[in-house]
Amino acid sequence: MNIVKKIGVFGSLFALGLFALVTPEAKTAFYFEDAKEVNAAVSKMVGKNPDAKAIAELAKKYSLDELMHVFKLRTKGGLGVGETAGAITPDGIEAKLQGLQKKEADKADLAKNGKAYATIGEVSLVLAEISEAFTPKDKKGEKDPKKWKEFVEKMRVGSKDLITASNKSDAKGLKKAAKVLNDSCIECHSIFRD
Repeated sequence: MNIVKKIGVFGSLFALGLFALVTPEAKTAFYFEDAKEVNAAVSKMVGKNPDAKAIAELAKKYSLDELMHVFKLRTKGGLGVGETAGAITPDGIEAKLQGLQKKEADKADLAKNGKAYATIGEVSLVLAEISEAFTPKDKKGEKDPKKWKEFVEKMRVGSKDLITASNKSDAKGLKKAAKVLNDSCIECHSIFRD
């Protein structure tokens, strides 16, 4: 291959690499290289009353996008659902919440996976507390701090209800709580996510 063709091929590959770095998918992969660290930091707070100091430290160290990454599929660096990878499908908090709101869990599923579903609620509750620390200071168009706080509160309520329903093996309550929790995310993202 002559030098002109080599430079052309190299230039094309270089440009493609730069493009990949700025696409949302690549941005996610770039920023969440340390997803395990984020997952571990959030996991330490699960099942406890989130400590204001610990929340402030996490909010200072990570962006909200990085922290929310825990909701992704385990294969994409999220926490996943349950202790064993792939034992519960889909193996991602966000995806599992979407499924739980659509189809009521049966008794066997609740008996087997109720603890994992309660943990979803606990993780979501931690993230609701962390989200409070990211409340916008000023209103900018639709991005109103009051709306942010409403979504955070809805996330808290859905999280607590999910924990309660999971612990009581209440399939109807679980479905309802999953919908409230999932809706809080969708509604918030529709206004605040850029």
